[in-house]
Parts: sequence; C-alpha cells; structure tokens
Amino acid sequence: MSKTLTILLLSGSAENEDAEFSTRLAQAALEKGHKVQMYLFGNAVNISKKEFPIEGDLHIQQRGLDHIDPTKCFERVADICEKGGDVSTCHTNEHARGIESREYVDGVKWGDVGGTFAKYLMTSDVLLSVGH
Repeated sequence: MSKTLTILLLSGSAENEDAEFSTRLAQAALEKGHKVQMYLFGNAVNISKKEFPIEGDLHIQQRGLDHIDPTKCFERVADICEKGGDVSTCHTNEHARGIESREYVDGVKWGDVGGTFAKYLMTSDVLLSVGH
C-alpha cells in the first residue's frame, strides 16, 4: 500500500549530510511507489535554487572540491520533482538569505508554512524532520 512521506529538511548541502540523506531517501521512497512531499526550510532553501557557478579561482583545494561536489543536491532535487515528488520551499527563508529572486531547480515550487507545509502535514502518513 502506497504511503505519503513528508520530509521537513532544515540543512543545506555540505553543512552536514542531512540534505544528501533526505534527497536520497526521497528518491528511494518514490522508486518504491510512495508519494513524497519535501518542504525546504532554513538553509535547505539553498538547494531549491539552480546552481550559480562561480568562474575563476575558488580558493578551495581540489581535495576539498572532491569532497564537497558529490554532496550537492540540485540534480537530486530535480530528479525527485521529475519523478512526481512535491518539493516546495519557504519563501520567508529565501528572503532572509537573499536568494528569493534566483530561479528554482526544475519542479520546485514557491511555498509557505501556513499553506504549503500545513497541507503537507494534513496529508502525510509519515513526517520526518531532518536538520541540526
């Protein structure tokens, strides 16, 4: 029987493994035929936006890049949306981080706590809050 998993993600890429864990869990749940709702809050709103690469010297040693780059979640978030996951972000947290005008990863939706997240809560079989 299909269930609805809602993930409240509070952490962004590279600050810890929360975003990587949550996006991989969402992909696995979708592959098993479950419905996935993901609400990006706090630093997690940063993974809702398309990557904006910086040209030139990043002042990061290659071994650092080799560690950080695989933890980026932009492509996984797009994959979750493409496979039917419902991913939205907190616009208030976007505003606080100065990223609200940046383009969303394909499929991610503008959201808010009172409407979007409340709807997720009312339609969930399982709620998982992930963050530090």
